[in-house]
Amino acid sequence: MFYSVFHRYSPYLAGLTVLLLMAVSLPILAEGEKVQWGTSIEEATLQAAETGKPIMMDFYTDW
Repeated sequence: MFYSVFHRYSPYLAGLTVLLLMAVSLPILAEGEKVQWGTSIEEATLQAAETGKPIMMDFYTDW
């Protein structure tokens, strides 16, 4: 009895298993390196030159 039920629903169980593993692992993988925000373009330029990483600048206004 168990074999026939398991055999009939095994594709669904495999898909459900994959979905559960993805739901558990995605938050863990998304916790990468945190962004260090700065407020000085001079410090950011020096740090980018030392580390070889690009600079991201964010501008905002409420005109």
